[in-house]
Amino acid sequence: MSSYLIGLGAGIAVVLLIAAIVKLRTRGSPMSVAEKAEYLSKRRARMLPALAVIFLSQQATFFSQMSSSGHISAEKAKISAWLVLSIVLLAALASKGFWLEPKEVRDLVDDENTRANRNEAMRWGFLFSMGTAIAVYILTMFDTVTGREAVHLVMSSGIATALIRWGILERRAHKDA
Repeated sequence: MSSYLIGLGAGIAVVLLIAAIVKLRTRGSPMSVAEKAEYLSKRRARMLPALAVIFLSQQATFFSQMSSSGHISAEKAKISAWLVLSIVLLAALASKGFWLEPKEVRDLVDDENTRANRNEAMRWGFLFSMGTAIAVYILTMFDTVTGREAVHLVMSSGIATALIRWGILERRAHKDA
């Protein structure tokens, strides 16, 4: 089995493990649909900036070790883990999230204010991605940047910016409520 598939499998396994832990933590507490939606909404507001920090620290590790590492299999595992995390975070940004919760809870969590905050965050993510693309374009005039590194930089800046902005907006919304 290739190291790419091992890294991809490990990333998926970690995501599933975290989802199972979160699901098992809250299953014993009896809550109404509205209480559960409020709880999840507040938890998401706390979790988004933390996810952005984890995502960015993973990028710093990736770029600091990418050129110094002579192990191709280690690089493939890192890229696979980054790709899985990026896909999960993009899916969470683009959807209601909380995929393991009942539809009623997901609908309540995704209210009008949340949709507006998410759209604003996606706008910021797009703008930062385009700014990073411009910066990479300018950088290529002076230094060599591989296509993989450029894509990595553009996607990472956009996803992290969107996560941070959405977290800030959601925290502000909960503080004002």
